[in-house]
Amino acid sequence: MDYAYVGTSGLRINRLALGTQTFGWNIGEEDSMKLMDFYFDQGGIYFDTADSYNKGASETILGNWIRKRNRRDKIVIGTKVFFETGPGPNDTGSSRKHIFQSVDTSLERLHTDYIDLLQIHCYDARTSVREVMRTLDDLVRSGKVRYVGLSNFPPSRVMELQMISRYEGTVPVTTLQLEYSLLVRSPEWELLPLCGELGIGVMAWSPLAGGWLTGKYRKNRDVPADSRVGRGDRWDDDADQRGSGQAYAVIEELVRLSGELHRPVSQISLNWILSGPYPVVPLVGARSMEQLCENFGALEWTLDVSCRKRLDAVSRIAAVSPYSFIGRYTRKD
Repeated sequence: MDYAYVGTSGLRINRLALGTQTFGWNIGEEDSMKLMDFYFDQGGIYFDTADSYNKGASETILGNWIRKRNRRDKIVIGTKVFFETGPGPNDTGSSRKHIFQSVDTSLERLHTDYIDLLQIHCYDARTSVREVMRTLDDLVRSGKVRYVGLSNFPPSRVMELQMISRYEGTVPVTTLQLEYSLLVRSPEWELLPLCGELGIGVMAWSPLAGGWLTGKYRKNRDVPADSRVGRGDRWDDDADQRGSGQAYAVIEELVRLSGELHRPVSQISLNWILSGPYPVVPLVGARSMEQLCENFGALEWTLDVSCRKRLDAVSRIAAVSPYSFIGRYTRKD
């Protein structure tokens, strides 16, 4: 297993890491534990979860595995807070009250007295970023949290939080988790370069675009009934939404490369991220051992430059203003 430093921190995690959103959703506790055992035995140490995943079941299953295997000090736990966890008016968002309450609940579920990485799951326009930053700083100072991060934040707010950290002496932002894949390349416009400048480590959720980048969905073919799109599992799994002309062009290019390279489509999709110019850690979930092994096989080889250029070309999206204007007039020498 390969490891990478997280931004400019001294923390190291896998270059390809395990997301646990499937735990308690479409995979039970026993099978989840088998996946975690295999992942850990291969050198996997980072486990990504959230307080809202499957009404807390994901954290609970991970916590039970930690307690039964006695592996707390050997792993890195990343969890998140923001989305609704109850019926009350303060059971959502990133207010000080909700963050503190969520952390205490997560600690109980995870059978631990500290969280390695606490991430704000989504930007909350109703809570000031200063309140968020002070709350995270207090949690680190209390010993309940080691590092803090963000997820699904716009560039301006990432910069604002990091500036608060620098000028007010609070804990710095260590990570940003964002959606990034061959079908979602907009982070390249600003978020990825910004994180590089600020020393923030980047993790990519949905690097296989909810299964679209595994080759299971093809143009003019029936959607498999036992698939995310077939089951209608997520908000972005609608075939009409994901299956645009360009999306299908990307998928067909991946299928061609799969035949040439004798590698699964999913591995090529992940390798495109791993071999790219930005240091990004993809987070992959799995419902079976076969899926997990196939995904982590992406670490065993590297996509060559010519293949990468083909994928870059077919997946390129037109920049919007002002990025398009800046790109047109940026000096080339």
